Amino acid sequence: MFVKMYGVNLNYALGDAGAAVRAGQELRPDMYKTPERRGRYHTDMARAWWQWGKPEETAYALLAASQGGASEVRDRPKIRQIATDLTTMHPRVSGVRELATALT
Repeated sequence: MFVKMYGVNLNYALGDAGAAVRAGQELRPDMYKTPERRGRYHTDMARAWWQWGKPEETAYALLAASQGGASEVRDRPKIRQIATDLTTMHPRVSGVRELATALT
């Protein structure tokens, strides 16, 4: 499972968001025992979705991360920047209003 998550991060870093998302789709949040790991799963997927230009999927991944612990989105600068950009650039996309509320 950690090797597959490494695949998400590696493909994201290489700029291949589609491959990153495909690698992550084989994973499920319940595979991770700690809230921190589950949050990291969601934020890693959100980064890949965002890189791929999928704002709705990004919003839902960030919402899932924030439900496990608001600090996963609010206190990680790069993740918060994605969330802020998402709420600014795509305010009408499903899930974005809820995300904006979660950021406050």
